[in-house]
Amino acid sequence: MSDSPDTACVRKWLLLLSGAGDISLRAGTDLALAAGAFGQSVTLVLAGDALKLLYSTIEGDDALWRLLGSLPYYDIESVHALHGGDTSRAWRDDLNIVAMSYAEWHAAALEADILVHY
Repeated sequence: MSDSPDTACVRKWLLLLSGAGDISLRAGTDLALAAGAFGQSVTLVLAGDALKLLYSTIEGDDALWRLLGSLPYYDIESVHALHGGDTSRAWRDDLNIVAMSYAEWHAAALEADILVHY
């Protein structure tokens, strides 16, 4: 199998942010932005306590909430919300947020070249 020059160094990154601490969420977001800036294929999934960053109102670190708004500038077109619970909260409207089931998460993990969890 030969890779074309355009895709020879592109890897599929699957980044899961679920930590409660803003430091780990910031590190995961920075890694997603860096990977996107270098032309990598990034699937960013938020779960658990990290879902607060997808709500339409700011909860916690507002700088991190605003930073997530820059994802499309780094070729990260969608953010996936992995959850099985309450969906009554309004999502923010500056990001394309896609619900992800646990089966879809599993399939994405099998396809990923690099899997990182914060």
